Amino acid sequence: MKESRAVVAVPPVPGLVLVAVALGLWACRGQNPGAPDPSWIRVAERTSCEALNPSYCAGTYGFTVTSDGRYVVGPAENGVQVGGSLSEAELARLSADAARVAGGLGGGQQCDTAGTVPGVGDTVDLTDSRDGTSRVFDLEVKGTCTRGGRDQAVQLHDDLNALMLEYYPRPFPP
Repeated sequence: MKESRAVVAVPPVPGLVLVAVALGLWACRGQNPGAPDPSWIRVAERTSCEALNPSYCAGTYGFTVTSDGRYVVGPAENGVQVGGSLSEAELARLSADAARVAGGLGGGQQCDTAGTVPGVGDTVDLTDSRDGTSRVFDLEVKGTCTRGGRDQAVQLHDDLNALMLEYYPRPFPP
């Protein structure tokens, strides 16, 4: 008995088409339209409220959100921390804020004289894969300083602060 083999003819594909497909796949590697901006890693807010018991001052022990939507409160002096996850809408808003601030970090710091009362303070630090950690919002007695664009930094602060007020337990630590 004679063995038979099937021969399949494959039409030649022009090399230019293969190059175009390869470049297209390379350009889109790892991109997911719903994914957070990969340039920012975390954003953290810390407050001081001299006139309050630290357990009731939201932000005394820090509130940190990572670009994957997880948040952490603390750790407190005794090591306690709590965490959770933002909703997709909350993460999308914070990601947009962080991306706008990160895009403007090449500029200098801007300060104004709109400060606060002694003993009260509020800072926001943005950690970005390109620029490392930058203090992008700093409210103290002498004034408010921002980086990454004043309006953009204030918006990031306001949105992060709203999340902190929602998720930061009081008293903390329990």
